[in-house]
Amino acid sequence: MKKKIIKSNADQAKQIRDTWRTIEDAIIAEHSFLLPSGEIDVTVTLPWTREGALGLLKRSGKIISWEHQKEFYEGNMRQYRVTVDGDKI
Repeated sequence: MKKKIIKSNADQAKQIRDTWRTIEDAIIAEHSFLLPSGEIDVTVTLPWTREGALGLLKRSGKIISWEHQKEFYEGNMRQYRVTVDGDKI
């Protein structure tokens, strides 16, 4: 049973890492490498299964907030509006 828990934690860490990488890529695509200070809003498209990873990123302080954009849905993909502190990136 321990093996399953460790695998679950590893999977969760990978989801968090992949979600953060997607957010960073969206920020770079929108603002290039000249990031403004203060809050940065960016729209990302993620599978709905990544909502848990967004919650963990918010609780850990990497992102300020996230919001599901209800107008967009395509299969299991959802659009989220994520707010990040530009000074902490």
